[in-house]
This record gives sequence, C-alpha cells and structure tokens, in this order.
Amino acid sequence: MSITLLWVYNFCIPIKIYVSTNLGQSWKMIAENVDQSSDYQWDEPGWDSDGSVIYFNQFDPEDRDRGNYTVSLFTQRYPFGAETQQEFDPNLGRHEDFFLLGPYIFAQKTEDNDDTHLLVSYNRQPFQAAQIPTPYDHRSYIVSHIEERQALVIVQHEGGFYNLYLSEETGVYFSLSLRDLVVDYAIDLERIDGVNGTMIANQYVRDTPDVTDAPIRTLLTLDNGGNWELIHPPDLDVYGNPVNCEPPLCSLHFDMDTSAYARLGVFSTESAPGIIIAHGTLGDTLSSNPDLYISRDGGVTWHETLSGSYGANVLDHGGIIVAVNDYHQVSSTVLKYSCNEGLSWNSFTFTDSAMVIYGVITEPGEHTTNVSLYGIESSGSRNWVVVTVDFDPIFSRDCGDDDYYDWLPWDDRSDTDCILGSSIVIERRNITTCCRNGRDYVRETQYSICECNEEDFECDYGYAKPGEDLSGLCVKDPDVELEDPCDNEGTTTYIASTGYRKIAGDVCQGGDERLYAPYEAECCRTPTEPPTTASIPDQWSNLTAYPYH
Repeated sequence: MSITLLWVYNFCIPIKIYVSTNLGQSWKMIAENVDQSSDYQWDEPGWDSDGSVIYFNQFDPEDRDRGNYTVSLFTQRYPFGAETQQEFDPNLGRHEDFFLLGPYIFAQKTEDNDDTHLLVSYNRQPFQAAQIPTPYDHRSYIVSHIEERQALVIVQHEGGFYNLYLSEETGVYFSLSLRDLVVDYAIDLERIDGVNGTMIANQYVRDTPDVTDAPIRTLLTLDNGGNWELIHPPDLDVYGNPVNCEPPLCSLHFDMDTSAYARLGVFSTESAPGIIIAHGTLGDTLSSNPDLYISRDGGVTWHETLSGSYGANVLDHGGIIVAVNDYHQVSSTVLKYSCNEGLSWNSFTFTDSAMVIYGVITEPGEHTTNVSLYGIESSGSRNWVVVTVDFDPIFSRDCGDDDYYDWLPWDDRSDTDCILGSSIVIERRNITTCCRNGRDYVRETQYSICECNEEDFECDYGYAKPGEDLSGLCVKDPDVELEDPCDNEGTTTYIASTGYRKIAGDVCQGGDERLYAPYEAECCRTPTEPPTTASIPDQWSNLTAYPYH
C-alpha cells in the first residue's frame, strides 16, 4: 500500500476529513461534522496495531442545532470505510478536546456546573478519571510530556496559578511535583536532552494568591520531578572574581520561555549529553540583564562563560560551541566559538556587513561542523541574509581512543553515582583536546543497575511531603480522601501503600526497596483505631511517620 495522506477541508463548518491511499491522485471522504477544537490526530507509532488509525472528535449536527453540543471520540483505520469507523469509548461522553501522547489519550470534560476534569486512557483502554490530589478547582490542563512511563500534567487552578503533577505508569493517579509553575504565553519547564530525568523549571515565589507580580526562582530536578532544588551558583564570575552567593539565600536563576531574554531559553541536545546553556542571573530570585552560563555535568554545577546576551548552538557532537553576541538586539559581525566546552572562546568575523542575528542553527544537525546564521542586514536594504560557517578547519586531526574519558552523570544529593536506579557511563571527549569527533561518531554508553534507596521513590497518590518546598517524609495528604478497602464486604487483606511509589522509569533493584514497597495488610481494626506496635511492619519501625491507611 502506498503511503496514506490525510487532508482536512476546513474552509467552512462542518469540517470534513479526506484520505488518499495513492499519493494524492484521488481522495475519499471518511468523516464529516468533525469538531474544530481538536480536528484530528494520527495514531502514535507503536501504540496502535497497524499504524493507520486516525482519531477525531465528531458531533451530532441535530444535537448542535438544539444547543446540546455533544462531541464523541471516533477512530478510523484502513481501508477507511464505514465498517472500520467506531466510537473509541462510548462511556467517555461529552468532552471538549483530546490529545494523544505515547500510550496515553487525554480528554478534558467540563460539567454543567463548570467543574473541569481530566480523563485518561492507558494503552488504548477505556477512559478513567484522573485522580489529582488538590483542594483547588481545575480550570484547564496542559500535558507537558511523558518521561519514561510517567505523564507530566500542568493544571491551571481557580485563581490562575499552575501546579505540576506526576502520574504513575497508568496516568491515572497523580502526585504534586511543583507548585506555582510559571506559565504565561509559554511554559517555563524544560526537559534536558541527553540526561535522563533532568528538568529545569521556573516557579513563582508568592505569599499572596496573586502571581501577577510575584518574583521568580529557578529549580532543578534530577529524578523526573520527584525532588526539586535550587541551582548552585558558580564559585567565580566570568572575570575570575569570587562570587558571593550561597544557597538558599542566593542561587542561579534562568530566563526561560516566558522571559524577554528567552531567545535561547535553556538549551540542551542529545548529541552533547551533559552540556546545558542558558541565560541567568544570581540572587534570591530572577532579575534583569542576564549573562550566559554553561553546565558540563547535566546541571549539577555551572560557570559563567560569557557576559551578555547570546544565541548559541553546538557542533560536532558538542566538540564546538558557537555563540553570537547581542542576539536579536543589535548588529554583529563576530561569531565566538569554543573547543573546550566554554572554558575559553575565540572570535571569528563571519561577515563584513553587520547583521542583526535571529537564528543560530545547525544543518542537518549537531553532528556536523556547519552553522548557519540568519538575520537582517543592518544597512538600509534590511534584507534577510543567511551566512554559513564551516568550523572543520579548526581541527588538526580526528579523535582517537586516548582522546575520550568516561563520564558519570551524578546527583550531588546522593552518596552514589546512580540516577533513576542506574549508573550510566557516557563516553565524552577530553575537554582540553580539540580534535574532530566526526559526523559518524557513535557515543559509547554503558548502564549498570543500582540498589534502591530513598531517592528512587516519590510520594504515592494520597500522600505528600508537608513542607512548602515539598521536603521531608511522605505523609498522608489531608486533601485526599482514600477509600478504605476494608469497607468492601468479604475483604480480609489488602495491599497497603507505605506512602511511596517507585519513580516512573527508575530501574533500581533490591537494597531498601522493601522499605517503600506496598505490603499485604489485614483488615483487623477499624480505620479510626491507631495502629498498635505489633501491627507496624518491621521495615517501618525506625521511621518517624507511619503512613497507614
């Protein structure tokens, strides 16, 4: 069968979907009365059986005429006939929108009383209501991304503030990850490419319900949002002078997607694991006039690499970093480049006519030594110009085996070299060696499984860390009422939560896993009776809180 193409006719209402199975030579209408709010989505590769499934919302025009606007989710698959179209889940009912991401399908529903709910289908099974522990009403949802076997969902609450929640594998049961996430016309949440489990986010620091003028601080997580921490400042500034900045009173904060200085954002790439580049300031919260900072170890440590605002990118698998000053602001003729991951910089005049640079891109990717700069000439013509620079001549030779070392991503909160239950050894070029990795370079990576400890677990649904900074032990969340399994007639035992669950994607084994794993409990007392010493499992005898339910 030739590649199937899809075309949506939406010049007027109602929308119709057409499909071609002969590369556009002929078209067949497969659906009409398609709702505009979400139009359609192709299936996600690997999650539907034959790769030809189309999902779309469809309404009944008679209901719409009567003002009873009901939308249903349908699927259509090859050979795209009436016999292959069906309603995905008849029990879903009225909803506003849907979104596919990996094994999940998310749908948003608003009731007649304006209460908003999120529903989730996992592995294409019927929808279930997402359980999100919060006393605040929901207004909308943003599915940020999925990380390993976990969904990250941002909820807008009544009052206009946004919280980030993490699910377990099925996407149904969520726990609070981060309060007061900065969301405006963009979202200040960045997943770091090349290092599993690492994200950077901006958070409002507020003491009133209004976040409009609240200051902003930047936080880092190395475990998929299970724990967040302030970003450690460098010891020295770009001129080599000591920096008087000590957490928690002072830390490093970044301009991200909602900032006026967000032209670069937080930059990372799979081709250069460990390298992160961002504009930042030092202080108790984010301020103006940022400088360029770089981390070479996945965000654990940072140093100020250039003073001012820059556009930046990496070449040759991270072997070269390029930067253009006054990015988007004033004209420039000079391109800076570093062959030692930002420790020092050289300058290159890339044009005789000054340009205002609007983009620093690598084509066909960060594996090459070519960088393209596009912008507007500063002369009276104001023409758009693209200048391409090839940095291959700066290398005198190809890299050999002796030019590489083994790098272990690490978490400074941990006494081990383990992140998400595994120790990862990644091959990287020596920072002092300016040799060519080459387009065909394949980075060696080795994995080994670690023993479990507290860092491999997060709070289970119905439990939370009580501190404002979400620190401490996971204890019962007073805002969540859990069902008592012993209320079911005939139930004598049940699987009880310790208040913890393994972080999605964590692969640790053994060690302290038994301290945090669910265990079998007996229905031997009423929920109001305090547990006796004898009823407490041995593994909890040395803890200060007993998360019994």
